[in-house]
Amino acid sequence: MEPDVLTNGNTAQAAIPPSPVRLNDHLSESLKLEDQFIKVPFEHLKKSMRTSTRTVEKEMNAVMTGVAEAAEKDMSKEEAVQHLTSLVSRLQGLKRKLDESNKSEQLKVQKCRARLDHLSMLRTENRHEWNNTRVKRILVDYMLRLSYYDTAMKLAESCNIQ
Repeated sequence: MEPDVLTNGNTAQAAIPPSPVRLNDHLSESLKLEDQFIKVPFEHLKKSMRTSTRTVEKEMNAVMTGVAEAAEKDMSKEEAVQHLTSLVSRLQGLKRKLDESNKSEQLKVQKCRARLDHLSMLRTENRHEWNNTRVKRILVDYMLRLSYYDTAMKLAESCNIQ
């Protein structure tokens, strides 16, 4: 992007606001820099969902195999009850894992939503405020990368950008 060049003493040209095309170019450049800001939590969410799906498929296949075995075998009543009890406990374990996974995924969805809301503020709110928030977020990220965890957390809390 080229800086605006003003003719010496031409105040009429200085009073002209930037054209919408230039503003849109600036917005698209800003959003290009924000790619990782959105991509990282979204990728974590996708990975978590894939893991949950694999867990459900694996456990359900094991339970269905166990049910098929119970149907094919000639078991005593006690053996059948014990076998079915083990299958029920396995399903209860799956339910517990899915509840934990659901909570984790909800937090990740909230994080994605907050980041999308932050980006949507670029068009609606004061750009100066948005840029200040962005710089503070970049500083927090930089401090975390340098292992200044406490300082980064204090800055994030003070700016409400957790």
